[in-house]
Amino acid sequence: MADMISSIPDDILLYILSFLPTKQVVATTVLSKRWNLLFRSVPSFDFSYRMDYDKNHIEDCYHFFHSVFSFLLSRDSNRSLHKFRLRCGSTFLMNTVGIKTSISTWIEEWIEYAVTGRNRVQHLDLNLDQKIVMPSMVFRCKTLVVLKLGYVTVKDISCVDLPLLKILHLNTVLFSEDVGLSLLLSGSPNVEDLEVKNINFDPSKVKFNRLPKLVRVRTLGHLFPLEIVQNVEDLIIYPLCPLKLGFDLENLVQLEINFVYRKEWLEVLEVLRHCPKLQNLVLGIFKSYRFELFQKNDEGAVLPGLQPIPQCISMYLKTCDFGIYEGSIDEIQFARYILQNAKYLRTMKIQICPESNVTDDKILYMIKELSSCMKSSNTCTLSIK
Repeated sequence: MADMISSIPDDILLYILSFLPTKQVVATTVLSKRWNLLFRSVPSFDFSYRMDYDKNHIEDCYHFFHSVFSFLLSRDSNRSLHKFRLRCGSTFLMNTVGIKTSISTWIEEWIEYAVTGRNRVQHLDLNLDQKIVMPSMVFRCKTLVVLKLGYVTVKDISCVDLPLLKILHLNTVLFSEDVGLSLLLSGSPNVEDLEVKNINFDPSKVKFNRLPKLVRVRTLGHLFPLEIVQNVEDLIIYPLCPLKLGFDLENLVQLEINFVYRKEWLEVLEVLRHCPKLQNLVLGIFKSYRFELFQKNDEGAVLPGLQPIPQCISMYLKTCDFGIYEGSIDEIQFARYILQNAKYLRTMKIQICPESNVTDDKILYMIKELSSCMKSSNTCTLSIK
């Protein structure tokens, strides 16, 4: 049998290898002399530290650092780096107590290496520790297309120039000033995909400019100003409360709402009134013993019959998915409400919460209740799993 892999040009092999973690890329060096040289030109850096509880933590950390330094020293300096992904969180730093300062400095130097010199990094993905301060030059890296930051600190953000940036994900990023997030967004005018999670600031001190090219937004924080995402097509919100929309999301076709209180069904409907062309709705209902008191008080009717039906439900809604469903009275009521009023609904999917005490009898009852109700759509299929 012919060796087909050996006939593949280097550029294609390098492209394929760029999708693998660097540890696996280096492992290919045992294949042949050609592969032993090839890994040095791979345009990606992808290292993750995962604690192995069966090993000596300090020794494991040193081995990780040795692997990173060895790879950087062996790289062909004439080949640019396009992807830089590094994940080593607070557990990593806790295990290296004696040299914390040096480690922070080394990691920051690795990041600087990625965004300077011959490198034309396009994809920067960091999930570290808030003791790590992002080098300011990251925010002036004009080649960046994807920037994902998790658990880092941003101090110097006085100059942001990211003209090509399309994907920006921020998770638990500590800005040294309230306007940090605003400055970052202002310097990223072409962002299309935005995630903002666990970033607190004083909204009274911050002014945000609208991002005209935004298509998808995921936000885990009620302080984030939804006014700047008025033209999005795909929106994920958690938590819902206390969300108040004073404007319409005219272009929105995909919406995911996650919430914890049953009493929020009316607020869900209020949000839907501001989404006139919504086609796909996903509802994530997170319940726990902490909210049990609220849930018990909300077992009664939640959808007054005389409410005006949101336009999106009666005219545009095609799919409705319930996640973490327990079959409570309010959930069945809302599902019936959708089925009875969505004229163009194609599918309704209900995912039973695996941790709930929903019995087979209760599932049969839900199926009977929802299957027997009068549906506006003749083509809708109901799926309960």
